[in-house]
Amino acid sequence: MTKSTVKKSIAIALTLSSIGAFADTAPYNYENSSGETIFQDALAEVKLTSPDGSTILAEGSEFDGYVTDNFKVPTGDNYMQITHEGVSSSRTEFRHLTDFSTNDSNTMQGTIKVASTTSGLDEVTVLQIHNSDSENIGAPLMRIAQIVEDGTKFYEAKFRLSACNKSLDTCDPDYDTYRWLDTNNEPTVLTTDHIEFYVRVKDGVVKALMGGVHGTLMCEENNVYSADNCSTSDKSHTTSSGNHEIDSDWPTTDFYFKTGAYIQDAGTAVVRYKSLTFNVTAQ
Repeated sequence: MTKSTVKKSIAIALTLSSIGAFADTAPYNYENSSGETIFQDALAEVKLTSPDGSTILAEGSEFDGYVTDNFKVPTGDNYMQITHEGVSSSRTEFRHLTDFSTNDSNTMQGTIKVASTTSGLDEVTVLQIHNSDSENIGAPLMRIAQIVEDGTKFYEAKFRLSACNKSLDTCDPDYDTYRWLDTNNEPTVLTTDHIEFYVRVKDGVVKALMGGVHGTLMCEENNVYSADNCSTSDKSHTTSSGNHEIDSDWPTTDFYFKTGAYIQDAGTAVVRYKSLTFNVTAQ
């Protein structure tokens, strides 16, 4: 064998070895180019649940080294990825473990993208404010979802006005609906890119931003949602700055944040995070 052939063989072996060395990374252990473990603080404050809310991982050390096809930083990428496949109303989500009062200031923020959904999966909830009193309430105060309607993708927030238990026949809750609009006032958002989100609960008011802007209050009439359909009374929970005032029917305690892939239709959703941060004061 010539020296040239030997050198080529070594080079090929090193290349194959390098390719084999690359692998998906556990999000808890992922370090960015500056050597920062950018997801570790958030993962130390949450548990991972799926598919019916059952705990897969508790906070902190249980995330250390944990990587699967459904929960990973993909090889060569810089985002944490959740993949959830299941029936309608199933999920893979982070549940923040600290309950808070709506009288304090509490935030959840980050950069998110619904990377893909299978055909027929038209609603994926990615951000929620829940209440621990599931026996008496049993529904989130707020959920923000990516919606697919007539082939168009957009983000929508639903705020529940009544805290009554949805499993009771006497409960008929109303909702305020906010949608994020484009420059033509149409509910279309560039969901091909990661989008910054910011959710703050403070003094009984929720501030929810996607891409740095508020959603627009939309009201339904004849199965059509439009801002023009909203009367003065419809706007009673929307402040002048576009925030949402929590209805007095809700308690002020036992709230918590959730984020992930909650699918309202059967199918598969892939959700990615470039950042995720919580700032929560225990009640």
